[in-house]
Amino acid sequence: MQVVLTHRLIQTVDWFIPVRLQKSTATLWRARIFVISHALGPFSGVAILGYLHQVLTVHDWAFWLLSVLCASFWTLPFALRLSGDLFRPALYSFCTLTSISIFGSFFYGGVSSPLLPWFLTAQMIGFFYLGDRPRLVLGVIGANLAAFAAAYLINGSFPDQVSLQDLSTAGMISACAATLYSSMMAIYYAYVMVAHSALQEEIKSHLETAARLRVAKHEAERANEAKAVFLAKMSHQLRTPLNAIIGYSEILLEDAETSGPGGSSDELRSINNAGRHLLSLVSDVLRMPTGDTESDDVDVRLQTVDLDRCLEELSATCRTLVASNGNRFALEKSGELGSIQTDEVRLRQILINLLGNAGKFTRNGTVVVRARRATEGEREQVLISVKDTGIGISTEAIPKLFKNFNQLNAGQFAGSGLGLAVSQKLAHLLGGDISVESQLHRGSEFTLRLPAMNPASAPAMALAA
Repeated sequence: MQVVLTHRLIQTVDWFIPVRLQKSTATLWRARIFVISHALGPFSGVAILGYLHQVLTVHDWAFWLLSVLCASFWTLPFALRLSGDLFRPALYSFCTLTSISIFGSFFYGGVSSPLLPWFLTAQMIGFFYLGDRPRLVLGVIGANLAAFAAAYLINGSFPDQVSLQDLSTAGMISACAATLYSSMMAIYYAYVMVAHSALQEEIKSHLETAARLRVAKHEAERANEAKAVFLAKMSHQLRTPLNAIIGYSEILLEDAETSGPGGSSDELRSINNAGRHLLSLVSDVLRMPTGDTESDDVDVRLQTVDLDRCLEELSATCRTLVASNGNRFALEKSGELGSIQTDEVRLRQILINLLGNAGKFTRNGTVVVRARRATEGEREQVLISVKDTGIGISTEAIPKLFKNFNQLNAGQFAGSGLGLAVSQKLAHLLGGDISVESQLHRGSEFTLRLPAMNPASAPAMALAA
């Protein structure tokens, strides 16, 4: 029951508060304190004025003016709702209460007036609601004190309308009312301090987290430096045997070509091409100063590539790889493919990844590479597909294929899960894309689409592998 009543009370109070003042918790509570205090506060003034009405022999203009000003406080919650701003109602409240306390004290008791304690309350209201304009608050206080002093000097004394004995009872009522009013603001300040303390604890927690993150970042940078040093040391160790393989294969290839037909020229050429391709990939990795494949750039070097020659050489290189699981390999071309503008090293890397996957996930089946030119809209494209009769891919797994470190049947097949992700990103760098069609247990077909003509030059682009 108490919770329901409290909820209804807050709803009633919030009705007076404009929506824009309810967006901030601190502003909302200041507005709530304003509404509640100006709904209940005037009752204390009524008690004091009611007592004065009983003891005064003459109810002059000063008494009725104080009564009207006191009653005007009840209109301020409505003024808040209509104005949509807390500043103007708060300024009126501060100026009016200051004038009532000074003006009423002059006429009814002077420095012993029961209205004088409200002068301190008025100052509290001024700095509470108008704290961002201290000069305005001090100006109003100074003007009222100056008027009080001037009236006293001009009149020579305070008007003697109520005896000090009669004022003592009104003073007790005024002191209690002023204390109650001030307590409401003190409760709000206590609420603010508790919230501030909780905020400080939250800030301290965030600072500690930030410190731990800096330490972790430092450790990560050290690990990156260690990787860079490792790659630098491995550079010579990797290049030396690769250069030897390429060099000896070229010597053997020259001997085989001079010995005439019947030699092993095709096999030696495949070894030489594969060695050169591997050396190019190794060089890319070793050029990365931090070893961070998430942020380093991969250069795209566009050139005219004879697609027929490229696919023939690729087929010779990958035929043995595909056949290792008892698969049959075939290359099918729709007429002469001609030349395209692309990066041959990146194209080879994409197709080797696709063929490697096809051969790995297919046993005693067929892997077919199909290539053709097609015109889509005004753009001429080259479509190269790798189709297999392997284990296939479920419909649910297809959207995850091109994500980093995603592995299908990870427990059965070795791999890092990066091949397709890298291939897709390389395809994007070349201005193309890779799509997939697959049925579980019936095989898969990956199709690489590349533009036949690319811009004459392309800047280095980030490859997040």
